[in-house]
Amino acid sequence: MLDIKAIFLAAGRGVRMGERGRMTPKGLISIGARTFLEEAVTTLADNGVGNARVVTGHLAEQYRDLAAIRCPDLDLRHNPDFEVKGSLQSLLVGLEGEDGPCLLLESDLIFEPRAVATVIARPDRSALLVSGATGAGDEVHVWADETDGARCLRDMSKLVDRWPDVPHGELVGLTYLTGDAVRHLKRIGPDLVFDNAMEDYENGLVELARSHPVTCPKVADLAWAEVDNEAMLARAAEQVYPRILAARAR
Repeated sequence: MLDIKAIFLAAGRGVRMGERGRMTPKGLISIGARTFLEEAVTTLADNGVGNARVVTGHLAEQYRDLAAIRCPDLDLRHNPDFEVKGSLQSLLVGLEGEDGPCLLLESDLIFEPRAVATVIARPDRSALLVSGATGAGDEVHVWADETDGARCLRDMSKLVDRWPDVPHGELVGLTYLTGDAVRHLKRIGPDLVFDNAMEDYENGLVELARSHPVTCPKVADLAWAEVDNEAMLARAAEQVYPRILAARAR
């Protein structure tokens, strides 16, 4: 196994999922036989990343039940401020005690194995995975500049016209951070949260990239989906999950 800590951000309240989100954390929603989190943990392990931490908040007891019954190796860390602080605070909770490389993941994702293999392909370089256009709704667009032979993160936004040039791709939700990047983010993160309690982790990564290059490897045809609402869940089940199953079978 690789010496990489996987950190899942799973504290969010899932407001846009309506009743389903009130009853179930998004990471514990399922399309196949297993929850999103279990599927992700299996895919990580298949790619050599076997050490997983989950930052909980909303309905944390359900993650505790999962760990007790089916996933005893999960390292659970609770963010008690999940209702009043944003995802950057959850990331800082997840990074507590860590100074080595970490793989940051959003918990409401389904993705094929290439996602993991691509984002950790260069262990010496931090990397934020991007895909081609998905048309899934609620996309986060990523802009990147050429630096030392690689496209490196400049900015991220849901506004596609935030910059005059065409975005490099769409944020997938898997980001690899070297040990240096982890230590730097732990230094700058608290001040960002102090200035804006609801700061999201994406802005934390953009701030990190100002002084620590974050490459943006792209898989144009990646099979993946984020699930923020019922329409996105239906799309994930009908259009994306079959492609993921096919990719696993190859």
